[in-house]
Amino acid sequence: MRLSAEELASGRLSPETLELAVQLIKVNGYVLFEEVLPRAQIEELFNSYVSILDPYFEQHREEILNPGNGFNDGTNHVRLYLPFIKPFCDEAVIANPFVTEIADQILGKDCFMTYFATNTSMPGGKTKQPVHADTSSRYGDRYDANLPIANLVVNYPLVDVTENNGPMEVWPGGTHLHPDSWYASNAFSKPKLAEHMHYIKMLMPAGSILIRDDRVWHRGTPNHSDKHRPNIALIYSANGPSAGTIQIPQETYDELSAKAQRLLRKELIGYPVAEPKH
Repeated sequence: MRLSAEELASGRLSPETLELAVQLIKVNGYVLFEEVLPRAQIEELFNSYVSILDPYFEQHREEILNPGNGFNDGTNHVRLYLPFIKPFCDEAVIANPFVTEIADQILGKDCFMTYFATNTSMPGGKTKQPVHADTSSRYGDRYDANLPIANLVVNYPLVDVTENNGPMEVWPGGTHLHPDSWYASNAFSKPKLAEHMHYIKMLMPAGSILIRDDRVWHRGTPNHSDKHRPNIALIYSANGPSAGTIQIPQETYDELSAKAQRLLRKELIGYPVAEPKH
């Protein structure tokens, strides 16, 4: 979906676009807004991120590429938690109005941000990740009904995502609508069932915004290019307990808008910026 010039200029979704986006997430599991953030901002984010990722990767190569860590799985995928500093904590990223309007509608105005990280498909991967959801059952195998959306994952690709550089594959239109028990550890094999289901590759220009129900089935794929394919990954959650994993200096928090402060109210306010970690 492409936003109109009026929406991009005002920073507000039209009522029609907002309703359509909310319904797409509820029915199809995701919505994609193409080319929202300016290219100059995306280039700054990419360059700043690579300046952190490359030395970190060289220092922790063996740990990161160990398939036993539960994330890489032979794809050369790296998950790196971001320090809460500029340009990463820019309001256009952490409290983008197109995202927060949707989050308020789906999760409620008391929702909050719980995750501030990146997912990067690095060159040289050999295999795809197993098909999976980013959530687990809230009630184990004891509850055979669909539950409301509890978490929205938001991705900002920092380069154009193409067939060649490790696009995410998504199983839309129903996988997030299974009963809660489908996300328990003893549920039927998602990879086995997914082999017989329709999926799409999430190809998108840099600066797009992908918003998805965290229950949607998906997997990472190998990057066959010679350049990192990173995206920033945030999670917004419905009101409830939070582990408080994002360290935010008090002076940084004080400079945020009231909306961003509310989204981050359950995080580690008054702590020094955390070092990057995977």
